[in-house]
Amino acid sequence: MYSIIKQRFLDYINSISYNQEQEDILNVLKLMHTNRVDELSGILVKSIYQNDSKFDEYISLAKIIGVLHDIGRWDQMKTHSEFSDNLAKSDHGEIGSNILLQNDMLNGLENKYQQIIITAVSEHNKKYIGSYDDFTQTFLNVIRDADRIDNLFIEVENYGNKDKSMISVLPYSDEHQLSQQIYDKVIKGSLANVKDLKTKIDFKFFKMVWVFDIKIEKSIEIIRENKYIDDIYADIAFPDETMQMAYEKIQQYLKSI
Repeated sequence: MYSIIKQRFLDYINSISYNQEQEDILNVLKLMHTNRVDELSGILVKSIYQNDSKFDEYISLAKIIGVLHDIGRWDQMKTHSEFSDNLAKSDHGEIGSNILLQNDMLNGLENKYQQIIITAVSEHNKKYIGSYDDFTQTFLNVIRDADRIDNLFIEVENYGNKDKSMISVLPYSDEHQLSQQIYDKVIKGSLANVKDLKTKIDFKFFKMVWVFDIKIEKSIEIIRENKYIDDIYADIAFPDETMQMAYEKIQQYLKSI
């Protein structure tokens, strides 16, 4: 079913018309991201269920969620010319789950798997999520971790390299400052609020504090091995004492788990 549903996804996004700039942004930021999250989801599930008799079935489920998790972004871009939930005043996870239901995109899957996919797509981008049974929660953890890992990769590979298509979607100040609200969140070891972001440095730390909410051991291993936190911080020119203290707090946490 994975291949069938991936084709349904591609057919759906190809059925929507965009201007060239929108299409370029979606291809660079979202389609490539979707493909990598698809792959990462399979890797994370393998680390959890490798000795389970339904191993292949669970990998397929995780990869389907990976393919579909951002489907709402395409509709968001078409409707709002934007894919920031905050700026568009819409929730791409909830948009995505509605698209799946309205277009019967999960036909052929067991009902229990359909519900897990809809829940995962709807909840993957939330700061905090509801309470679910252990099996559903595992797949929520997988998509949330995979999504965050790849967004750390994007920060290192693209925003850090000043790619124009990336900078154009960052509506934050170039002021060389870490805002007090974001600093406080880092020191407390908690997630930051996107509404508090003021500078592009805030945005970097907003992503780095995701490590406080990573759930799967393999995810932490990937983040450490690829040195994503080190590289994101290294892209900040002449960090001040506040930035250094925030970075050290994140590194201490990574070393402690």
